[in-house]
Amino acid sequence: MRGLLIAALLSLIVLTAACGGEDEETFAGTEGQAGADRYFRVFELGDLGSSLFVYERALPPTLAQILNPGLTDETPDEDVVALAVHPDGVLLGSYHVRRRDGTNEVWIMFDVPGLDSVVATVVQGQMNETPWQVTGGQSNELLTAVSFQSTMSGDIEGFVTVQPLPSTPTFAVTVERDGVQVELELARGAAVPELDLRYRELTDGLEVTEVLSDFDFEVGDLFVAVGGQSVSDEGELFQALRALAAGGEPHAAVLYRLTIQAASVSAEPVFSLPRGRPLPEGFPVTFLVTDDLTLLDVSWGKTPVEFYQVTLVTERSTFEVAEEYRELLEAAGWVLTDDEAQGFGTTLSFEHADRGYAGVANIDQFPSDESLNAVTIQVQATN
Repeated sequence: MRGLLIAALLSLIVLTAACGGEDEETFAGTEGQAGADRYFRVFELGDLGSSLFVYERALPPTLAQILNPGLTDETPDEDVVALAVHPDGVLLGSYHVRRRDGTNEVWIMFDVPGLDSVVATVVQGQMNETPWQVTGGQSNELLTAVSFQSTMSGDIEGFVTVQPLPSTPTFAVTVERDGVQVELELARGAAVPELDLRYRELTDGLEVTEVLSDFDFEVGDLFVAVGGQSVSDEGELFQALRALAAGGEPHAAVLYRLTIQAASVSAEPVFSLPRGRPLPEGFPVTFLVTDDLTLLDVSWGKTPVEFYQVTLVTERSTFEVAEEYRELLEAAGWVLTDDEAQGFGTTLSFEHADRGYAGVANIDQFPSDESLNAVTIQVQATN
């Protein structure tokens, strides 16, 4: 059985050199040619139009522009997409991958003091606040991974992973090499597992089959112990790596990966915005039909229960409409009973017990024209 000590989604964490433009920097001291070769091998790019820029203890200087195409000094702060990071994190470095098709990938690594489970809770909460929205996640004793997307741009998505780090700056790994036990001292890096290599599980233990970095491992090494804990199979290896986080001040590695798709030229909308329809008489939430919304479709009835449904479209973002609706409902004395985000849309449920109505507003992209967003409001009497 073969294994990778670094999961596929973390395969770039330990890249240690740059190839590309003039502003590149070397990360962790590896020679450029070796790092460039490894980069192309890991990513299997196959074209020289892609570039990798590596920054030691720094963010890509173009990060704000990458996340906000067309950003200027006059852009309001509330319209600027920025990445919220753990307040106690120590920035280790970042990678900027610029692909030939215009897609940008940004990897940012932090060392954060604290238990990985606590750090993961903080990070997940940050990525579920405007302008970000969590779309999924997975967690086990070795890794917490959360996927997210921007609520302001359909071209930005990513994931963040949290892993426990050794509690000490260095740790020992013992291997058997040519019948002799050799002890290696490894430094705490950006993620656990720290061992950037491939291995296979044999009857007599774990054998190193490929070394991907400049650590002192050699092909053919057999694992004997990690941090003083014996290792003879994959399960014991993971237990030993996890044990490195115990017995001292806990630390966690936090890795963000952002993918920013290249801006595409939209075709001319095939949808022609018609003249707005009038609201039905007695519609109980007229204040939600603001001047920037065009009323497309209306239905209502009185039996067996009074109900209304209207569909409106707007050029404003779903986030802006949802935020305004929350304020308008509260100001009008309605109670917000549910507020759920899904994809790029938001569903708000509300009621007014005194007036005897309950309703739902669904705010999402308008399927007939991607340049517009749709608002569907349903309200019915409750007594």
